[in-house]
Amino acid sequence: MPIALRRLLAIAFMLVSLPAFAAPSALLPVQDFARHGELSNPSLSPDGQLLAVAVRSTDADGNSHYQLAVLHLPDLKPLSRLDMARRNVPGQVVWVSNTRLVVALAYESAWLDVPQMTGDLVALDYDGSHKTTLYSLAERGKSIHSQDMPKGSASIAGIPETRNGHIYVNLRPFPSGSYTMYDAHSSMVYDVDTSNGSAQLMGKIDKGDMSFVMHAGIARFAYGSPDAGATINTYARDGKDQPWHLLPASVTGKALIPQQISADGSTMWSIYSADGGPEMLVSSKLDGGGRKVLASDNFSAIGDILWAPHHGAPYAASPAVGRPRFLYLDDSPLARVHKALSDKFPDEVIDFAGRSDDGMVLLIHAYSDRDPGTFALFDRHNMNLRPLFQVEPWIKPAQMAARQPIRFKASDGVELDGYLTVPGDGTKAHPMVLLPHGGPIGVADGWAYDTDAQFLASRGYAVLQVNYRGSSGRGMNFMRAGYRQFGDRIQHDLIDGVHWAIEQGHADRNRICVYGGSFGGYSALMTPIVAPGLFKCAIDYAGVSDWSIGMDYSDTSHFSAGKTYFADAIGDKAAARAISPLYQLDRFNVPVLIAHGEADPRVPFRNATELRSALDKAGKPYVWLSKPKEGHGFYSEKDRTDLLQHMQDFLGKYIGH
Repeated sequence: MPIALRRLLAIAFMLVSLPAFAAPSALLPVQDFARHGELSNPSLSPDGQLLAVAVRSTDADGNSHYQLAVLHLPDLKPLSRLDMARRNVPGQVVWVSNTRLVVALAYESAWLDVPQMTGDLVALDYDGSHKTTLYSLAERGKSIHSQDMPKGSASIAGIPETRNGHIYVNLRPFPSGSYTMYDAHSSMVYDVDTSNGSAQLMGKIDKGDMSFVMHAGIARFAYGSPDAGATINTYARDGKDQPWHLLPASVTGKALIPQQISADGSTMWSIYSADGGPEMLVSSKLDGGGRKVLASDNFSAIGDILWAPHHGAPYAASPAVGRPRFLYLDDSPLARVHKALSDKFPDEVIDFAGRSDDGMVLLIHAYSDRDPGTFALFDRHNMNLRPLFQVEPWIKPAQMAARQPIRFKASDGVELDGYLTVPGDGTKAHPMVLLPHGGPIGVADGWAYDTDAQFLASRGYAVLQVNYRGSSGRGMNFMRAGYRQFGDRIQHDLIDGVHWAIEQGHADRNRICVYGGSFGGYSALMTPIVAPGLFKCAIDYAGVSDWSIGMDYSDTSHFSAGKTYFADAIGDKAAARAISPLYQLDRFNVPVLIAHGEADPRVPFRNATELRSALDKAGKPYVWLSKPKEGHGFYSEKDRTDLLQHMQDFLGKYIGH
């Protein structure tokens, strides 16, 4: 039995409110911040009697191996363990009956630091028997599946409301000569019988990259973006054989994204924004009429939504910005349970990660800024809370730093939000690291455990993260405000945040560094150019030094939506070079640590090698770290540990105590 599984069976901790910060007597080991969790993706069966969980183990060479384990509840007796092929991960697990489940596979590689979904779907009974491949693209251009579905990108879209062993599968068919869903000219949804793989087409629309909302076995709505997120188009139809029609702007406003339809078909719940401001949760008739606002926030879009079983109404919602805080929309039993657990554990955010069909057994996910996450079972029959496992049990929340949501005004008056992670050592002004997030469009930092921020805080640094213009969580207008501003307003938002931290007394103005990955790596190169003298050093991790390289060679450039994104967000090649640090190194006057994966498809490795050559030519200092088997971010624990050790040494030299 794998060690991780034995740990799950033997674990005996209890969920308790976190104690006040207690500074460790010695530095936590670097490798503790590079490790991957051993247990993940728990999924509860419809009757609440079985739990499936992904189990990760590591061999002597550092290679990961995964199993899908199924345990009986409540005694946690192991019933089966299914070995996965090398580098294959159970990315998503969905029960289609009390005894049968579907696994969507992911592939473990260095790609944005997480395993990527492959589109392969496998069904099996809880004991590992009656295994059926529902969909697979095992070889380029050759589909291996048991029903006649086109070659394309497949994903789990949901299950019929009364579980019957079937599953809904979204499919974005590949156009001729292409193997990316982003160039799909149509979108489809199938009802697939998991016992034999037979599939029935339930809906098709001649628009690419669309998602469907099902009701009573009919695809009633389809929505998606035709222009890399600039707009959301929503289509509706009255029946299975009826044509799709685009809902008019008078109904949708800037965005109307259907989420769920009530069991009786009378009510639709949607995410809605009339003018591009923060999206709210609304209810309406199916034609969009009779709209009623259920949850909204003037500053933040609505983020997490909790739903009653069986196409029931939403009973709680939380804004996306800041520390999650739930607004309860009714006094239903699940709302009362959620509120009671939240009150009992005020330092944690409580989320329902699964439930039995009758709603009496709940899979609880609790997390915080200092806790990577804990899973537990709550049995409403006897009101018993039973811990299952911690995501990263070696991380002790009491030793982690508090993460403070912040707001400040940028130099042009726009209010921004972000997070400040400060060591709990009693010092007022710390050396500080500015940590810009990647993206930049449609990504945001949030209030949750952040490995980079906690690692840096454990080394004595305050960490500032700013949700600059272009970030998600504030509405489409705020997100679009980042377009054509990569080298200008976005960088000033970050710099304004640094000045705010200095003025508030959080940062020592003479010891500030900038570190980021992907677009954050670009900002690590760009902010010292825009604000000379403010930073003492920079860490460029998989960052962009020349945007024109990405326009020619990145994976984003290989599909039409990616080309549109570059054109809309940056402009032409001349505009790309004008905002690229590579051509402004005469103004870049800080030492830099350059870390990059040599197999990076998103930000090609040439960004790093050409930057290195230019720095060599200019006689400017840098530290070099590249990994031949890594892509867009270092994934292996060995390589991640090496990166963090390099960062610790580099920061210690230039802004350390």
